[in-house]
Amino acid sequence: MYVVYPDVAGAGTSDDNTLHVQVLDSPSCYRWYLIPANRTADVPDKSGETWLLHVWIVDDRHASLSELNNTAQEPSEYSAQLTELSWRKKQHPEVRQLYNSHVQHVLSKGTAYSRNSSLWEVVMEVDNSAEQALLVSGRPVMLDNCFVRDTQVLLHQPQFTDRTVSSSVSLKGSATAPVLVKSPVSSGVALLITSTEVLFTQDSFLTTEALIIPDDVLQSCSGEVQGAAFTASSLYVIACNSLCRMAQNGTWERVIVQGVSGGLVGLKARERHSRVGRAQVDDECLAVWTSTQLFVKSSSESSLELTSLPTTQLGASGYSNNTVPILDVSFPSDPEELGVLVQVLTAEGDNKVLPLLYDLSTTVWSLPEFTMQHSSAGNFSLLYLASAMPEALVWDPTNVTYSFSNGTGTLQVLKGNMTSNLVESIQEIIAGPNGDFVIHLTSNKLYYGRVDIENVVELSPGELPEAEVVLFFDVLGRLQLVNYDSTASLATVRLFPLQAEVYSSMYPVTSCPYHRFSHGIDVDGYYIDVGEELKIWAMILYPSGSYNNVEVLVRNGHLLQQNFSSEILPSSLYTTENMTLHFSSNVTFEMLQAENSGSSYGTTGIVTVEVRPKQTLYSCRGSVNMVTSISVGCPPNRHIRVRRPFGTEECSSYQNYIYTLSPDMYDPTYKGEGCQGCAGNSTEVTYDLDNLGCPIDVFYSDHFRPTVDLYDGDKFVREVTEDFFVWEAHGRTGYGYNATMQQAGCACEAQTLAAMLTAGNVSSPGDAWGPQNYQPCSTPCDPPGSLSGQHEVLSSSGVSALKFGSSKGIFVFHLKVLDPECSYCVLQTQFAVRVYGSPRESLDLYVYLAVLAFIVGTVIVLALTYYMYYKLMAGEHEKVLQEWTNKESDEQEGKESEEEEVKKEEE
Repeated sequence: MYVVYPDVAGAGTSDDNTLHVQVLDSPSCYRWYLIPANRTADVPDKSGETWLLHVWIVDDRHASLSELNNTAQEPSEYSAQLTELSWRKKQHPEVRQLYNSHVQHVLSKGTAYSRNSSLWEVVMEVDNSAEQALLVSGRPVMLDNCFVRDTQVLLHQPQFTDRTVSSSVSLKGSATAPVLVKSPVSSGVALLITSTEVLFTQDSFLTTEALIIPDDVLQSCSGEVQGAAFTASSLYVIACNSLCRMAQNGTWERVIVQGVSGGLVGLKARERHSRVGRAQVDDECLAVWTSTQLFVKSSSESSLELTSLPTTQLGASGYSNNTVPILDVSFPSDPEELGVLVQVLTAEGDNKVLPLLYDLSTTVWSLPEFTMQHSSAGNFSLLYLASAMPEALVWDPTNVTYSFSNGTGTLQVLKGNMTSNLVESIQEIIAGPNGDFVIHLTSNKLYYGRVDIENVVELSPGELPEAEVVLFFDVLGRLQLVNYDSTASLATVRLFPLQAEVYSSMYPVTSCPYHRFSHGIDVDGYYIDVGEELKIWAMILYPSGSYNNVEVLVRNGHLLQQNFSSEILPSSLYTTENMTLHFSSNVTFEMLQAENSGSSYGTTGIVTVEVRPKQTLYSCRGSVNMVTSISVGCPPNRHIRVRRPFGTEECSSYQNYIYTLSPDMYDPTYKGEGCQGCAGNSTEVTYDLDNLGCPIDVFYSDHFRPTVDLYDGDKFVREVTEDFFVWEAHGRTGYGYNATMQQAGCACEAQTLAAMLTAGNVSSPGDAWGPQNYQPCSTPCDPPGSLSGQHEVLSSSGVSALKFGSSKGIFVFHLKVLDPECSYCVLQTQFAVRVYGSPRESLDLYVYLAVLAFIVGTVIVLALTYYMYYKLMAGEHEKVLQEWTNKESDEQEGKESEEEEVKKEEE
C-alpha cells in the first residue's frame, strides 16, 4: 500500500487529496496491443466484413507515448524487439470475442507473423452490427521472467459515411456546460455539444470534426442544438425547434412530427444496445417530447406517434390531471419499456415528481407505488440503471433521489462512518453497464455509486474546477473522461482509473464480503419458444463463517416457469454456492390460441433477469451484477423446411422450366393466390427453382407425407411432429387424402380447408386457417358430426397422407403448421412434388416388359435348342468314331494273325 499526495508546500498524508494506491506483484509485465489496419468497407451494413488487425507486445515501462495513449499505428523500436523475441519463443496471439454469447460476432480467419513489421497480422470476420469487445490472449511464454497478460480491446464501428455538404449551418449547444451524447451500438461514436460548437467522432475522440447540417434542412436558422440522440442507424438532432435526422449515408432530412403543439423540448434514445425482443430490430426506438406531449417511435414503426399520457389513471390516484408536465424521459434495461418523468399536483396542492413506465408492446402505463417530493420546480432528470428492476435516479441541480428495489430515499455522500449532502450543482449523472453510476458536479468533483447502495463515495477527478469535462462508460465498463479545450477546438479522452480511485476512497475498508463472483450469462440474451427451456448458472465464493449468496431478480417472471436450485460446498477457508436458474415455457393450448387471436392475455414478452451477490461493498472489484433479457416469443430466423430425399440437391434442369396447366386441373372455387379466375384457360407456370428447390419425386400410387424440420437460420433444431396442412399454390386439383376422419381417430368432425375458407371469408388459405383458430379433432364434441370426410390435417405420427390418383406433373404446395404448441412463430413454407408413373404410363410399361420377356424367352429357347442339338450330334459323332476305331482295331488284329500264320508256314 502506497500513500500518494501532492508535492506542494504544506501537503501531507492527512490532506484531502491523499490517495492510497495498492500495488500487487504480478508475473505479467507485458500486454497485447491491437489496432485495426484496414477493412473491406467504410461503413457497416447488416452482414459481416473482413478486418485486418495488427497485434504486437508492449511493455508499458518502455512504451512510446502513442502506445500508452493507444494511438500507435506501428510498434515502437523497443516493442518491435520485444515482439520479435517473443515470436522466436513460439509466442502466438489468439483474438476472440470477450463475452459469452450464442452468436459468433467475431471469427478468426488466420494469423501470420510479419518479420518486416515485427507484428502479427490477424484476419477477422467481424459482425458490424455493433461495437465488438475482443480478448487478446497468448501462450504461457516467459520472457525475462514475465508473461504477456490477456488484454481487452474495443473494436470501434463507424456508423456513418461522408457528411460533407456544400452549404451548411454550423451548430452549437444551448447549455453552458458541455454535453456528451453516445451511440447505443458503439461507444466510439459520440457527439460533444458545447456552447460554441458540436463535435462529432467515430473513433472515441482520436479524431473529431464539426457537425454541420445543410441550410435547406434548417432553413438558415442560427443552429442552436436543444438535444440529440443516436439510434442504431441514425442521428437525431433538435435544432431551431426542428427535428432533423442524419442517415447512415450522411444525408440529412427534416422529420415532420404530426400533431405537435408548442416547441420540442427534448429527445432520448436507448442508451444501451439490446439484441433481443423488439429492440433486436435495428434498435430504432426514439422518444421526443414537448412540455405536455410525448411522441414515441418504436423499432417496428416508421414515424413518431403521439402517445397519450395516463391522465385518467393519475386522476384516479388522487392527482390533478388537467395538465401533466413532462420533465424527462429515460429507457430502462427492459427493452420493452420507456420511463417518463412527470410533475403532478396532489389534492393538497403539493408538487411531486412521478416516474411513469410505458410498455411499448402493450401500450399500457403503470404508476409506481412511491412518489418523490421536491420543494422546487427546477430542472429534473431521470436515469435508469442497469438492473432487472426499474431502479432509477431522479435529480435536480442539488439533490439526487434514488428508487431501488430495497427502498427509496436521497443519496448521501459516504465519508468514513459519516454521511453528508451534496453541496454543489450537478452537471451530469451517467450509468455504467454493471449497475454503477457516477455523479459529476460543475466543480468537476466525482461521486461513485451502485445499485441498492444508498450512499456514494467521492473520487479524485484529477481535473481543475474550471476544466470543461464530460464522462462516459464504454462497453467494457471503463470510465472515460473527455476534456474539451475551447480555445483549440480540441477534445481529448483519457481512461479514468475508477477501481483504484474507489479503493482509495474506501481505505482503510478494503475487505469484500465475497472472494469471487462469476456466471455464465449470455451477453446477447436468450430466446425461449413454446415448450423450450433455459438454464443459467452463477457462482459465488465467500469466506467461511460469513453469510452471502447469489441474489436473483426477475421482472415479468409470470411469462416463464422458474426453478432455482443451489448447491453449497463448504470448506475451512471458503464456501462456494453454485446456483442453477431454470426457466421454461409453461403455456397451454388455450393460452396460445388466445395469444394468436389477438387477445389481451399475453404469453410473450421480455423477461429481465439480474444476478448479483446479496452482500457487496464498494471495495469489491469487478462487475457486481449482470443483467440479461429472455425474449419469450418467436426467435429470429426460425423457420421450417421440408426434408428432401438424398440425391435431390442438384436439379439445374428445372431452372426456368415452364410447364402448362390445362383448364381441367383447376378448382373453380379456389380462393388462393395462384391462378384465381383462370380456370377456363390453360396457363404456363415457370418453376421457381430458387425458392422451391428441387421437386420431390413421388410415384403416382404411393402415399406421400412431407417430413418437416425446424431451423434457426441454417442450424437444425428438431423435426416438427405437430399438425400441419398443405394447399396447392395454383389451385390445382388431382390430389386428396388417403384417410378419413374416422380412420384418423377423430372424435369430432375435423376442420377442412374449404370449410375454413367459407367461414373466414378471406382470399388466402393461409389466412383462413392457422394456429389462431385450429381445433384438433381429437377433442370430443356433441354432436360429433360426420366423420366420413377426408382428414386434411397431416403430422409425422398421423395416418393421413397425400394421394395423387391418376394425376401427374408438378404440384407446388404451401405448408403451414397448425398446432400453436409448436412455436410462437407463424411457420409456413413451400415445396414442390413431381408425380410420375400414371396408369397409362404403367400400361405402356407392361407392354414393354412383355415384349422384353418374349425376346428374352426366345433367346433362351434358341439357346436350349442349340444345346440339345449340340448334345445329340456329339453323341452320334462319338458313336461313329467308336465304330471306326473298332473297325481299325479288327483290321489290325486280322493283319497280325495273318503274319503269324505266314511265319508258322515258313518254319
